[in-house]
Amino acid sequence: MCFSLPTTAHGPSISEPPYSCSRLNGSTHLVIQNDKYLEFPYVYVKIYSSLVVVIDTGCGAHNGKDGIPAQELRDFILSDILSPEQRDHDFLVLCTHCHFDHIGGIEAFAASGAMIIASGRDRDFISPEHLSANSLCEAFGTKTPQYTIGHLAQDGEELMHNGRSLGLRVIHTPGHTPDSMAIFDEAERWLFVGDTCYRRRATMPWGEEQDVPVILPLQGNWRDFMDSLEKLENVVAEAEQQHGEREVQLAAGHTTSQGSARDILREVIGVCKRIEAGSVPVIARMRGDAVAPGGTLGDEMFVLWQDGGEAEFSLMAPESFQDDLRET
Repeated sequence: MCFSLPTTAHGPSISEPPYSCSRLNGSTHLVIQNDKYLEFPYVYVKIYSSLVVVIDTGCGAHNGKDGIPAQELRDFILSDILSPEQRDHDFLVLCTHCHFDHIGGIEAFAASGAMIIASGRDRDFISPEHLSANSLCEAFGTKTPQYTIGHLAQDGEELMHNGRSLGLRVIHTPGHTPDSMAIFDEAERWLFVGDTCYRRRATMPWGEEQDVPVILPLQGNWRDFMDSLEKLENVVAEAEQQHGEREVQLAAGHTTSQGSARDILREVIGVCKRIEAGSVPVIARMRGDAVAPGGTLGDEMFVLWQDGGEAEFSLMAPESFQDDLRET
């Protein structure tokens, strides 16, 4: 999850679609949901010869803009992305993490028999008895989706379907949440990182501006977060050393679908190290119940770090995490 900071930029257009769709690369489409929480989650749809892989599922049709129910994401993919010949493909859903704005549309896929894959790093965190709290569904007053995880992916695992490699590698990236994972598409050279990092600003296709910090909620962990950023940086460096003819691109769960993964990760790590050193200004402090529209992150104080000028990245974390920073 993220949250939009106030902006004076141009507002929404007269007609706001529930989803927008654009082509990301030769096999993959980007879908952005226009939701009532202003999360504007990014969903990625990769098409194979007999399979459709969906990375995250947005906030769910019941959380459409202004509370107006939208078309189910699965139905949108069938009607607006897939050709008639592709509509009988199997679906496979990859969950970068379990927050409500990434699993909200998952029920329709599960009900149709799709395989659901999540991180195997912390099974208890994503267990049904803890999902309502850990997904933040409870905190944001939205229903907790019912689904069964068909496979818990291990760190470094190459994903398979019907005995054949999909060319997708799972990378455990705890920090934002214990169950966070990234997916590296080796053929397209795209790294999908969920909410681990993204640029501050983006303009939505329907006209709204989004200005969002990378956020570590109370479930997050600063040390794990830093380790995961450096782990991803190493993955990218290794991939580019082996196949240097094409730069690895980074795609996130919000604002960022393309950009040099090497540059983005280096810049985010640099900002975080300067936060640790106390050289990035704190520009805001706010209670958790004021952090995100439509929900609450509790009553603990959160801190927002951001450089002056046109900073490309900002970061928010609980004030209590500053104790962790002093120990680094």
